[in-house]
Amino acid sequence: MKTAKPDETKEMYEKNLALLSPWLKASMSEISDSELREKIEVTYNEEGYPVCRYRQGDVSFHITSEHPIREAKTWYQSIAPGGPAEVFLYGTGFGYALFELFAHKEPHTLVVVFEQDRYLFKAMLYYFDLSQLIQENKIVFLIGDSSYFREAFQELFYNMLFFGVTHPAVVLSLPAVRNFKTEYLEIHRYLFRDLCFLSSLLGNSHQDNMTGLRNMLANVREILENPYPSCLKEKYRNVPAFIISNGPSLDRSIQKLKGIHGKALILCVESAIVPLTKSGITPDILAIVERTKYTYLYHFKDRNYSPDIALLALAVTDPRVFRSFAGEKIPILRKGEDLNRWFNQNLGDGSELDAGANVSHFATCIAMYLGADPIIFVGQDFAYGPDGLTHSKDAVISQETGKQARERIHAIPTVYVEGNSGTMIPSNRLWADFRLGLEHIIEDHPEHRFYNATDGGARIHGADRAELGELIRQYCVEPIPSRVGELISEYKANISIAERRTRLGGFITDVERYAVLFRNLAKEMNLKKLKCDKMLLLCSREKEQDRRTLEEAYQENIDAFHQFAENVLCRTFFQQLKCAYFHLLDRLGTVDTPEKTAQAFSLQSRFYNDLRVVCQSLSVTLAEAADSLRAFSEEPREKAV
Repeated sequence: MKTAKPDETKEMYEKNLALLSPWLKASMSEISDSELREKIEVTYNEEGYPVCRYRQGDVSFHITSEHPIREAKTWYQSIAPGGPAEVFLYGTGFGYALFELFAHKEPHTLVVVFEQDRYLFKAMLYYFDLSQLIQENKIVFLIGDSSYFREAFQELFYNMLFFGVTHPAVVLSLPAVRNFKTEYLEIHRYLFRDLCFLSSLLGNSHQDNMTGLRNMLANVREILENPYPSCLKEKYRNVPAFIISNGPSLDRSIQKLKGIHGKALILCVESAIVPLTKSGITPDILAIVERTKYTYLYHFKDRNYSPDIALLALAVTDPRVFRSFAGEKIPILRKGEDLNRWFNQNLGDGSELDAGANVSHFATCIAMYLGADPIIFVGQDFAYGPDGLTHSKDAVISQETGKQARERIHAIPTVYVEGNSGTMIPSNRLWADFRLGLEHIIEDHPEHRFYNATDGGARIHGADRAELGELIRQYCVEPIPSRVGELISEYKANISIAERRTRLGGFITDVERYAVLFRNLAKEMNLKKLKCDKMLLLCSREKEQDRRTLEEAYQENIDAFHQFAENVLCRTFFQQLKCAYFHLLDRLGTVDTPEKTAQAFSLQSRFYNDLRVVCQSLSVTLAEAADSLRAFSEEPREKAV
């Protein structure tokens, strides 16, 4: 650990600052020298080490003792986290706790440092040389409270460096316990709640991934022959929008929706379409995110909807949905996902939409993309209704057809959430996560007004409570400029299908290239599995001369896992397996016994075997899709149109 002498602090600060991310640099620039001096006082002890006091209003207290080195060593001996793959360190301890932790941690351990006080963090930059820690690429800094670092944390979650963080050891520095316990407990609650939510966004299974890929490939014609979502951007600025969800409370609100009469946008989530149309309400937009066959079977097969409704569905939707829909439609590519980005680069115009974690999130993002304001939630319960009701009475899921789906919902652990009535009401873990996701969307868009007009249900933080009838009277005054379907139709008339189809050849070539890549990767995964099995045999011999070979092979596998994920499509289809197996490897802790070494190679062997299966399925699917797309590209132009 290298510290700065009194005349070296400015130079030390500039050296450290140059190594920080742009986000951290910008944050440091927000704190002036005078503000820092008001908060932080640093002196040197008899041994020449900097010691820190913190001022909070009229109160000041020590961040470090007069003997910070000794204090840090005693602190570490009391916590000794062992050999975890990742550590969450709450509070830097003005640098001493941080350096003591790095002096003992395993080389592979990632340390995520949360320093809730930005002044303390900036002061540390003046007095401690962090260059070696940062250059090891095994440290991440997140500063401020959760609202301050939330965006950076979510970006970090999807970074492959952080991707294996599934079993972190949590360590509190002494100042975190003594002086800032309340702040760090709040950060802790936020982190693990958000980690659970973000993990849910990784998807359900490889089968689910493959369904989405096959649907997108089958929907290429729809992408090419319909307008891009950019045709709707900001076309409904300051037009009120009602997001109609299918909670139990919809039954009490549905008749009031008739009062809108074309004077606001009505965006209907998939499962609410049956109750709405049964009540004679024609939404402007039907929003769909699901990729399963049940979207078609429950809500489209043998059903006829008004051609005045526009279908805005993610491109992963079952292709039968697009084909069976009479009105105008736009397949939408999802923002922030590598697979969708690949399709967009080859076939789209770059326009994309966030979709969140469920269809009400998606409908909200559509409303914002259109420029609508205010945005009003109806039937968005995020909670059970009377007698455990999950949806409105006319929803398909509420009928005998949906019995199994209701049973799956009731099997999810029950949690209690704050209701709009001010009391705690029953919900479940999934709905609580969905509510959190919607609250994040609201928080990220302060330029929009949000109202929660749900008659009952859970409180949605960031959305003002209001009565539906009053909002209709207040905002449904002027007719909307035009129906969304009419606008889409105008743009569709001007599409040059021939021009768009010229891009198909390059996409087909890329599909074929990936088919070959995954076929070769399947062979490579099989070879690596066999090597892991060979290492398992070495483990059983328990010979000292084999130890170095085993250690090198183990680390080689870890490095290979990260390398495979550098390719965008590999990352998309490997991420669930990587998360699962890294979690299992993390739980082993430090691989320091013959038994743990054998367990580690057994897990790696299974990992490579599962990756081989994934690669084989991708290779076959992509090769078949290339043939179908080539046949489409060779269709006579009149037929294609």
